[in-house]
Amino acid sequence: MEEKLIKFKNVRKEYKGGIIALEDVSFSLDSGEFIFIVGPSGAGKSTIVRLLIRAEHPTAGEIVFEEIDVPSIPRKLLSIYRQQLGIVFQDLKLISRKTVRENIHFALEITDKSESEILDTTDYLLDLVNLSNRSELFPRQLSGGEMQRVALARALANEPKLLIADEPTGNLDHKTADGILSLLDTVNSLGTTVMVITHDKAIVDRMQRRVIHLDKGRVVADEQGGYEANGKGKKTKDTTKLKSKKKDKVEAKKTEQTMKKGAKGKTYIEVLDLPKKLVRKLNKTNVKDLEKLLDMSEEELKKAKFKKKEITKINKAVESYLSNK
Repeated sequence: MEEKLIKFKNVRKEYKGGIIALEDVSFSLDSGEFIFIVGPSGAGKSTIVRLLIRAEHPTAGEIVFEEIDVPSIPRKLLSIYRQQLGIVFQDLKLISRKTVRENIHFALEITDKSESEILDTTDYLLDLVNLSNRSELFPRQLSGGEMQRVALARALANEPKLLIADEPTGNLDHKTADGILSLLDTVNSLGTTVMVITHDKAIVDRMQRRVIHLDKGRVVADEQGGYEANGKGKKTKDTTKLKSKKKDKVEAKKTEQTMKKGAKGKTYIEVLDLPKKLVRKLNKTNVKDLEKLLDMSEEELKKAKFKKKEITKINKAVESYLSNK
């Protein structure tokens, strides 16, 4: 039986003003699968991605990644968690002042690879996406399909367990789109789980893979086949049951203890570069040591009446501290 990589159980996401983005969404994804998440604009596709990368929290329900409870991941562990995800964003987010090679190399610099390993991996990824002969060009000198390939190579830099491609064929001609899908298929055959978010009916119909169809925030079909899933085809096995999280809690505790090493007993004033006004506010909330601050989630900071800008400053200070440890 395949290991479950992702599990959504009765997930609901409501925004201010009573806007419901997701309602009672349940599905699971096996390690090594290739799936499409489809639906019209506003169906909830992008919300699923934001919840998976922990950019947002669900209003209700459970989201699990390899037995890790995603919404409860402490902020100090977010960067470690996100390294297991490779994201090809819709706007690509390539660095315009860096060449193709430098864009990929830059993504590898956060890994624990040696410089020689980084160079070898960069060459491998350039070859994988067939851009070795374009490696010294800048993004502005590339076609739309080539830029997609650079973004894909960069997303694969950390050898992610899950690759998420958000509208990877948008604004591409049919031939170029087929090439991108063929490349994603190759990546999947090498062992990486692939999730493609799209509204492109043609590519979904050609691939004939598993399709999760969303409409008005609900899963209306989960089937093998083409885009027009209607709930009457061969359905995938119900995988919404969640296992016990005891193992996850034990592993999370070990990881947290490692991250806390060196922080115990220190005040955040000693190690973080925070404005005095923000320090006073933290003191008023009885958060006086670094260890306690590292344990707080963004949701807890919001409940403690911290503004978005203040949370951003705290996050940057914490990230800077952790990256220099």
